Amino acid sequence: MSRFEDTEAAVIDRLRTMKAAPEMTVNLFDVVVPLNAAGFSQEEIADVLSALEQDRIVEFASGNRLRLLKVLHQ
Repeated sequence: MSRFEDTEAAVIDRLRTMKAAPEMTVNLFDVVVPLNAAGFSQEEIADVLSALEQDRIVEFASGNRLRLLKVLHQ
């Protein structure tokens, strides 16, 4: 797996762990901080979140929040 794919898997796993559901917003820090601690850089995480936003899976919301738009499939 590429580093991007590893990061994407970690981001999606984190959202699942947080039990994120469509139309639910989560604090971006609750996603980023644990992933930073796991060795992923801010830039890697931002790249994945931007890709997920382009795919209309998530969207950035006000107040440093992230809104899930679709169900995260296994």
